[in-house]
Amino acid sequence: MGRPIALTGGRVLTPGRELVPATLLIEGTEVAGLAAPGEALPPYAETIDVSGCLVAPGFIDTHVHGGMGCNFMLGTPEALAVISARLVQGGTTACLATTTSAPARDIAAALDNIARASRAPRPGQVEILGAHLEGPFINPEKAGSQARQHLRPPEPAAVQALWEAAGGALRVVTIAPELPGAGEAIRYLAGMGVQVSLGHSAATYEEAREALGWGVRRATHLYNAMPALQHRRPGAAAALLEDPRVFVELTVDGHHVHPAMVALTYRLVGPERLVLVTDGVDVAGLEDGTYTRWEGTPVRLQGGECRTESGSLAGSTLRLDQAVRNMVRFAGVPVAEALRMASETPARALGIDRKGRLAPGKDADVVVLSEDLEVILTIARGHVVYDGRPGGRAETIG
Repeated sequence: MGRPIALTGGRVLTPGRELVPATLLIEGTEVAGLAAPGEALPPYAETIDVSGCLVAPGFIDTHVHGGMGCNFMLGTPEALAVISARLVQGGTTACLATTTSAPARDIAAALDNIARASRAPRPGQVEILGAHLEGPFINPEKAGSQARQHLRPPEPAAVQALWEAAGGALRVVTIAPELPGAGEAIRYLAGMGVQVSLGHSAATYEEAREALGWGVRRATHLYNAMPALQHRRPGAAAALLEDPRVFVELTVDGHHVHPAMVALTYRLVGPERLVLVTDGVDVAGLEDGTYTRWEGTPVRLQGGECRTESGSLAGSTLRLDQAVRNMVRFAGVPVAEALRMASETPARALGIDRKGRLAPGKDADVVVLSEDLEVILTIARGHVVYDGRPGGRAETIG
């Protein structure tokens, strides 16, 4: 175990959800506590001066597919290392590896690899908290860029097979509740402790309300790939917004959801229920150009947008630090609340108590940001994994 770390001179997002001047103390892989400015520090601590910066819990991306040309569907250690290097630069210290619609054998293999990675987190990399199964149990009418030939209804045998392939690592499963067998599937998964998310769905308001009774507790990228809010046909989005038990994902890149709707959603659900996600795709982080995604879909990257040949959005190139900045810019959200929606709220949504707050005994997952919310330093489980300071190592360490 290395020397304790003391992050001094910054304002720390406390468990009381305020940014206050303090020193954050880290022992090994855990937060040791906070010290008041001027309070004596352990003489053997490694001091890192973060004066003028904000110190917050590491971000948790619960819906991300990959980056820099690599996809979580590959599941190899090399792919995970490449994806991790991109995520930590944006302050993300933990994530759910998110799958896509593919042949059953490919999804099962990906889930097995994700489960292995989640059981043995590597120092110096983003921690894989488990899997988010986005597809194949989605509506072909709302499939977006997912491969329609691999979609299927959530029949009990198919759902159970993927649950078993994941070895207990399934955290979130996206399901269109209007599909045949969805009620039984949702009850089964909810009973296994999986958070079932309504998404890629044409469900009506009434069908969504019924699904909430079955156990749906999440919205997959709210508004996207679901019926639009209408005054006579409120659709699934209205049912998800009005239920206080539901956590709602929002992709705040300025393309997927209009800034006015971002602000409205924040006012409706608040930081307690709004989960910032990226829906980051495997080509995120690459230079503008034409690429082929993992499943064979040709896409065009241009100005931060990823679109199919037909012009439809095909996931995002967002990172969570950008999402936090956009929440402040689009919705006038207090900085402390924007930071919570990328850390504490995702952790609570998943029921993971050891993450999301800078309190004694919690994981030492930390992001240090400038006053402009640019990432300066990322620490994952006590390891400095990104250092963007002058002379720092701006790369994954480990």
